[in-house]
Amino acid sequence: MEIFIEFFGISFLQAQLPRFWNGFQLTIAIAATSMMGALIWALMLVGPRMSSVKAIVWPLMVYVEFVRNTPLLLQIYLSYFGLPLLGLPLSAFLCGVIAIASQHGAFLCEIFRAGIEAVSKQQWEGALALGMTKKKAKYNVILPQAFLKVVPPIGNQLVILIKDTSLVSAIGIIELTLSGKMVIERSGASFEVFLFIAAIYLLLTTTFGLILRFIEIYLRKRQ
Repeated sequence: MEIFIEFFGISFLQAQLPRFWNGFQLTIAIAATSMMGALIWALMLVGPRMSSVKAIVWPLMVYVEFVRNTPLLLQIYLSYFGLPLLGLPLSAFLCGVIAIASQHGAFLCEIFRAGIEAVSKQQWEGALALGMTKKKAKYNVILPQAFLKVVPPIGNQLVILIKDTSLVSAIGIIELTLSGKMVIERSGASFEVFLFIAAIYLLLTTTFGLILRFIEIYLRKRQ
């Protein structure tokens, strides 16, 4: 047992728990804020993205493709160094959240769009034949079905978002990963620290994934 404790550096990690706790809290704050921002941004984008007006669709399509196909780390740098040049001197926290929410919002927008388009035209026709207006058909028939289809991919995307919060350490935010790097610089215990951080991320994403799974099961039972 003593060999196990010494090998994994458990006693050493216990002494560093306050530092890790502070980083963990900041990671949770970044993840939660970015999730809300990404979901709101995606819902704002999906309507115009499905518009029949090309003057609206094409600029949004260019934006979505740019954000989806460039590295998130680069977007974090663009947000952190670019926004002050536009007269928006935001904090590193907000710059990181904006970059994460922007990229994942673009991915979620496409997930929402695919879910809505996956609902068959017969559902639209049936709802309209029952005397519903297009608005009522959309909110009472189409969107509930589309939401059930997109719950799993939304969950996957949000799990990726949680892991991507580690990238904001590049702009000096002392979240969980950077907290670990600072501990390593003082102690040199890189293996133990990175293993401990990996375990925390695994616990965090697994717990979040299970919560989403229970939500999905609950919604399908109510269908």
